[in-house]
Amino acid sequence: MSPFLPDPVDLRWLVRSLELKSFSAAAREMGVAVSVVSRGVDRLEAGFGISLLRRSTHGLSATPEGAELVQGARDVLGRLDEMAAAFDKRRHRVAGTVRLASSQEICEQLVVPQLATLRERHPALRIELVADDRVVDLATDGIDVALRTTLGNSEAVVARELGSFERRLYASPDYLRRHGHPAEPAELHQHHTVTHTAQGPTVTWAFRQGGRKLNIAVASQLAASSTALLHRALVAGAGIGMLSQPMAAADVRAGQLVEVLKPFAPKKPYTLYAVSLPNRRTASRVQAVTAFLQEAARKSWGLAGR
Repeated sequence: MSPFLPDPVDLRWLVRSLELKSFSAAAREMGVAVSVVSRGVDRLEAGFGISLLRRSTHGLSATPEGAELVQGARDVLGRLDEMAAAFDKRRHRVAGTVRLASSQEICEQLVVPQLATLRERHPALRIELVADDRVVDLATDGIDVALRTTLGNSEAVVARELGSFERRLYASPDYLRRHGHPAEPAELHQHHTVTHTAQGPTVTWAFRQGGRKLNIAVASQLAASSTALLHRALVAGAGIGMLSQPMAAADVRAGQLVEVLKPFAPKKPYTLYAVSLPNRRTASRVQAVTAFLQEAARKSWGLAGR
């Protein structure tokens, strides 16, 4: 027959009741009914088959067996408390590896400049950057957090908004000197356009003209497989192309890019999200990285998320 193994909670009732010499005092301290405490001690006495307490008008006192059990119970409960504290600290400690996916452009401009701050804040955290313009599958590709501008896929994800921005047309001053500034959207057909290969050979760009929406389909003379390449091609004078305003801001300030057709910009906001799978979002390392990304979006791009 297996020996009786007491419930640690019942042991805690016993120890505290004897220390306070009262079931009711122990119950008040721990926020439970007196009957809960007394039944716990009854279970111990029944399980061991011995009397552990003496009850009198002066309160509770231990029998010799009860005193021996309480001494051992204090050691056991102390070790359990130490283990619980250690596991709780480990659970809240930001450590381990986080795989973070984004386009190369976003990774270079938004994430990388702020990584030193993340490293100082969480030295036990390891980051794997997966720079790819394709929309990765979080589960299949083992991604903990991904940066996206759309949630239009079949995955059930948890998303945090990092902020909104607009996309505009840009070209280098050199290109515009050689080919001139288009005065209105229809003149784009006379220019070299640079697009992303994922969009196909013909791309439709939206504008506003005279208070109405206007769509212009352009056939690209150059297509790049990543936004980063597209960006570099524009700076190099390859033509006119679409970039997110935060991505182009530094080059505009440096005089390397100029916004094209600004009066016709559609002012359509796009949202940047940090997304993760529901079963990973509660991990402290994922929460820490998501909070970092919100801060990085504000510092690097001036975005304000929710």
